[in-house]
Parts: sequence; C-alpha cells; structure tokens
Amino acid sequence: MTPPLDTALGDAARGWRVFPTMRKDRPLVKWMAEATDDAAQIHAWWKRWDKALIGLPTGEAFVVLDIDVKASPTGFDTLAELGFPLGFETPTVHTPSGGVHYYFRVPQPPISNTNGQRGRGIGPQLDWRGLGGYVIAPSPGSGYRWDPHFGINTPMLDVPPELLPRAICKRLPPAAVRPCSGLSDYAEGALDRAARAIIGAPNGEQERTVNGECFSIGTLVGAGACPEGFARDVLQWAARKMVSYDPRRPWRDGELIAKVNRAFDAGMRQPRESGHA
Repeated sequence: MTPPLDTALGDAARGWRVFPTMRKDRPLVKWMAEATDDAAQIHAWWKRWDKALIGLPTGEAFVVLDIDVKASPTGFDTLAELGFPLGFETPTVHTPSGGVHYYFRVPQPPISNTNGQRGRGIGPQLDWRGLGGYVIAPSPGSGYRWDPHFGINTPMLDVPPELLPRAICKRLPPAAVRPCSGLSDYAEGALDRAARAIIGAPNGEQERTVNGECFSIGTLVGAGACPEGFARDVLQWAARKMVSYDPRRPWRDGELIAKVNRAFDAGMRQPRESGHA
C-alpha cells in the first residue's frame, strides 16, 4: 500500500499545496499560510506525523462541491432538483460518510465557502469549498477514495452557472475601497449570521465554518461596508464561544484568534460590493 507521504508528494507534484491534518477539522500546521508543494517540507511533516491525513486548500487549483448525505433531503436529492440527477464527469472523491466531492475549475470571480442553503448557499446538504476552505485528499487509510471512473486524472469541468453561489460578489479594485464609519443594516445582519454560524458550528465543521464566515465578512469590510475593528471583535468573540468537542485538545484562545485573523485578512484583500451577499 502506498503510504500517505507518497500520496502527498504526488498531489504536490501536480502543483497542489498540501498540509497535514489529524482529522478534517484539526490541521497540524497553520495551513492557510504554511500549505506547500515543497517536497522537503512535506517529507519533514510526514516523518513527524506519518499517518496524517492530507489537506488540500480549495479556491486555488480547484473548487469542490461537497455533497452531504447526513440528513434528508440529501445533497444528491438537492442536486437532482437543480437539474443534475446524474452528477458530473469531473474528478470525484467518495467520502467516508457516503457523500461525494466534485472537483471543478476555479470560476471567475473566485468563490468562497458556502453552507447548505444559508446565505449564498445553493441548497440543503450542498456546500462549496472555495477560498478560505479545504478538503481531505484520498490517501491510504483516510476513508476518502477517488472514483474508479472519474479519478484524479479526469479533466475538470467548469462550474455550471446554475450551481454558482447566489449573488456572486463583484470584486472591486483597491481604489474603490473606502473606510466605513458606520454599520449598515445589511452588514449588521451579515455579521450576526456569521457569529451565529460560528458559535453553532457542529463537530467536524468548526474549522471550515470559522474560515468561511470570517473570510466572507472580511470581503465586506474590505469594501467599506462594515467597520474593521468592530467586525473583527465580533468574530473573535464568536470563535471563543465555540464548543470544544475534543476535551483532549480544547480550542486555545491564541489558536482561535489566529484562525479568525487569517481568514478575515484574506477576505479584506478581496473586497466585494457591499450591496450583495
């Protein structure tokens, strides 16, 4: 059996940045900044954590449509209602829970994470993993596996327009960004929804929720629609309210603040038009 190290090196050889993680919500490094395709660093990581899973940042080489089956209707049901009952002939990964990850080319403008039908989401049990997110790559013992017909070498499809997140944001040039002195009703609602999503994030989704929500609010702040200090304080407060599901490795304050700031700052660098969600 090919060890995870060989798989990680193979993914990196494609130009995909990788990083080690013990579970899908417990990266072993500061993945947003440290994920790499450098073979020497990858060797060092998997020498230290030889059974680590392989994390792949999304929104760079690809975006991933995550089909969840943990609730009814399933993501497959929603996909059928949207006009895609047969799925897609694009690189496809089967997940341990029975769901699927479909890999697509990065659309323009790029997309960030969505969560089900909430906010910019496209429907129940369908999640986009884009900027600020990541997925677990198939590797020995991971429970993730490439589809035998549409594997890693299958050409990626473009994202169907019908499946793009609702109200794709128009990115503004830096000159259009202006400081904000007040909080609009729209921004207040967006910040409240983000805080609630972070506080209520279930086990296994906390990392992704923090990254996605903080990135999204960062794009709003970058466009001058919300005061930076206030938004950052609210997101940090919400992160501190998250439940630590693993008592052996509780969330630490410094770790949480770093996660919030990285995703928030990344979003600020890609400002959006404040009138869109």
